[in-house]
Amino acid sequence: MPRYSLKNDGSACRFIDEEAVLLNACTSAYYSMNPTGTFILRELLVAGREPGEIARDLQERFADSTQDWDGDVGHAIAQLESEGLIVEVGDGNAALTIDGGDDVGLPNVYVKPTLERHGELEQLILSGE
Repeated sequence: MPRYSLKNDGSACRFIDEEAVLLNACTSAYYSMNPTGTFILRELLVAGREPGEIARDLQERFADSTQDWDGDVGHAIAQLESEGLIVEVGDGNAALTIDGGDDVGLPNVYVKPTLERHGELEQLILSGE
């Protein structure tokens, strides 16, 4: 089964207050994920878990048989991959140590996982915000 890691190009991730903050080192774009996306990302990268296991955890926690749990997890992974933030590393344990990762748990309320692009870090720094 597939395992995932941060893209090995200097990209970075931190978990802060139930939110993941990510930086694509090649484009300098920065992103955030909502609590559900943050949980999925944490389980992929820090726990080294497979997508199907994560989907089952969500289904057990929220007990909604109408939700497409595998589809939601797959969509979150596809977003992260398409933005060049994570890569599939094949079989084996790809667990990483990421700041704040130990503080991330299942969200209290389920909302579809989202990855939001905020712009380029260089522009943020130059704007003085």
